[in-house]
Amino acid sequence: MNDFVFGIIGGIALLMYGVGKLGDGLEKASGKIMKTILRVLTGKVWSAFLVGTVITALVQSSTAITVLTVGFVNAGLMKLPQAVGIIYGANIGTTITAQLMAFSFNFKLTDVALLILGAGFAINYFARKEMLKHIGDAIMGFGMMFLGLKILNSGIPFMQGSETLKYFFLNYASIPIIGIVLGATATALVQSSSATVGLVMVLGMAGLVDLKSAICIMLGDNIGTCITAQLASLKGNIHARRTAWAHTLYNIIGVMIALMILPLFVKIISVTTVYLQPESNISAQIANSHTIFNLLSAIIFLPLTRYYVKFLELIIRGKEEKDATKYLDKLLLDTPIAAIKASLSEIIRAAQISKEMVMSVLDAFNKGDEKKLDLVLEDEIIMNKLQRDITSYTVEISKQSLRESQSRMIPALINSINHLERVGDHAESLCELCKLKIDRNLPFSPKAIEELQELKTIIEGMFDKSIKALNENDAQLVQEIAEMEEQVDQISAHLVESHIRRLEEGRCTVESGVIFIDIINYLERIADHVYKYCREASVDFHKLAE
Repeated sequence: MNDFVFGIIGGIALLMYGVGKLGDGLEKASGKIMKTILRVLTGKVWSAFLVGTVITALVQSSTAITVLTVGFVNAGLMKLPQAVGIIYGANIGTTITAQLMAFSFNFKLTDVALLILGAGFAINYFARKEMLKHIGDAIMGFGMMFLGLKILNSGIPFMQGSETLKYFFLNYASIPIIGIVLGATATALVQSSSATVGLVMVLGMAGLVDLKSAICIMLGDNIGTCITAQLASLKGNIHARRTAWAHTLYNIIGVMIALMILPLFVKIISVTTVYLQPESNISAQIANSHTIFNLLSAIIFLPLTRYYVKFLELIIRGKEEKDATKYLDKLLLDTPIAAIKASLSEIIRAAQISKEMVMSVLDAFNKGDEKKLDLVLEDEIIMNKLQRDITSYTVEISKQSLRESQSRMIPALINSINHLERVGDHAESLCELCKLKIDRNLPFSPKAIEELQELKTIIEGMFDKSIKALNENDAQLVQEIAEMEEQVDQISAHLVESHIRRLEEGRCTVESGVIFIDIINYLERIADHVYKYCREASVDFHKLAE
């Protein structure tokens, strides 16, 4: 009895650790995978689906890919339809591990588990290149996974002779709903559907569960694996929550459909396996049920993705608030190019907020609307927090393993948000001047108002072009912004001279004149900061990914 209990504990531990080490090694060995993900972000659902399948098959962790997808959506790097496509594919890609387990049972690979483990260790120990070391880790993961299965397999005689286990599985686990709950609970606890499927294979080999019960537990596995993505989305925005629920509801709906046709589904698995793998055992049937279920789910959902996304947007609602950081996500820090792009998205958002601040205060100046000034001051608090958060986040990025081109982006991003924060400070100073004008009812000539409107139009154009330049990676627009900044300098100097003449000629009061000149000076500085933030943040992301 003790040997059996210890074998179960150790076998499950080795199986789980092996699956984790396999996925971790393959993920690190596939360093260019994230580049591929970023290239597909603007692609169609079908291309996202194919990428999700291939990437998950390579890294062998649908949980990791799904959590990363939640992070991408939260950071604004991916739209919900593309995320849904990747989720479809990830569910299929992760079934490769179950197929490998079934293969090991049928071809006795468990007997050479120690040899595989030793080979992986040798590659990791003697290899000089990082990629080979990671491949060695992945092979060691294979060995540990097979060794865990072998240890669990050794307990089959005890399981077969245990009346208690037979009673439980025959009388309880054979009930579809209980089997699903059992699978969902076990997978949620260990956070690895592959490990749970491996354990079900052992139970099947021991004769404790038939194909129908095994399929029900497998269906529960697909629900239980959603818990990690749900946890990852808790602190995310509405888009991240929709992505997590897209994964959860996709699996739940798929399970409900499978339950409605359970006898037919069991028959399909049985016939398909016998036809394709006549010499196989129940482990192959369980692995095939895992793969075919996810294939059929994807086939059903892919043509309906547009409606599925609308359904998610309808039932999962949330108020989009103009708060501090919206795109920064710690889940992305292990993928520097994604984290850098998230920082850039946050900077673009900060630019939009600072533009609204400047435009609002100038509108308030013309119309005497003090309510707008209160909103500007609220935005200034947000800008200060954005500066702190983006700076802290980029410092965290700098602690990762970065390429030289990526390292150069760290100070550039920090400088960019500093320039935008200074724009916010100048907008706050403009608020004080505006309040002074309104409180004292100071007069401004139509000519002065017209001159301010000219500067406002140019600076608004600079903001718009800077945002477009960063979104589209357009170097030509950056050059145009530089020319507009010089234009602002020239106009500002001319306006100050003209206004001094108006003061000398008595066409303007001294107090109004001082405020006007101060406003011109602040606008000139704002234009300078807009150009500098855009110049610093401009980057070719294709070069960053190389």
